[in-house]
Amino acid sequence: MEPLCLLALAVVAVLQPDGRPPNVLPPVASTQLATSLKDAGPLSKHVWRDTPAFNADGTVNGYIEIARGDRRKWEFNMRHNARAIDRVMPRSLGGYPVNYGFVPQTISYDGDPFDILVLGPSIAGGTIVRGTIVGLMHMTDEKGLDSKVVVSPLTRDRRPAYALTAQDRERIGDFFKRYKLDEPGKFSDVPGWDSVALGRAYVETTHAFFRECRDRSNAECTLARR
Repeated sequence: MEPLCLLALAVVAVLQPDGRPPNVLPPVASTQLATSLKDAGPLSKHVWRDTPAFNADGTVNGYIEIARGDRRKWEFNMRHNARAIDRVMPRSLGGYPVNYGFVPQTISYDGDPFDILVLGPSIAGGTIVRGTIVGLMHMTDEKGLDSKVVVSPLTRDRRPAYALTAQDRERIGDFFKRYKLDEPGKFSDVPGWDSVALGRAYVETTHAFFRECRDRSNAECTLARR
């Protein structure tokens, strides 16, 4: 078995029987957190470092990196506080089936900010969106655990504007199962979907990593169970 596959299995193996997110941030991720904070340091205002993960009303903030329908794979550059194009998806794969980005003030198990999927029409890259959690997409890739929270913008009466339908799950899951097929040595799998409560637990855990693991570079960081 390839070393990257073994890494992924090792991360998945620490999942709790009740599905709770792992409370351990691997050394590679804690090191990346320290690097990202250092890169953001010279800037007086930084979208990842300074935008809250949660709002007072319980909604979650998301920074849109890639608009729905865009075939360009944008990546956020911590040092420049801006997006840059990493690559272009094959025409046969098509554009992203959902708005894609990250939750500010979070760090996930692979060292990147925790991913967010925002339902609804295309939203311009670089936009900060406020939404309510409607589910969680479980995912693993060559770096390990890479789950993504799913949110919906709110209506005027503060209800979710969009539901996470079975059709959405099939369409989005199929894309993320296939979107690395053209990259040698990489893979992705979407083993299933989960609840609003678990989606919130992942955001809370990765936000806690951001707050509590910044002095653990090159070492794993374990959160106390709440």
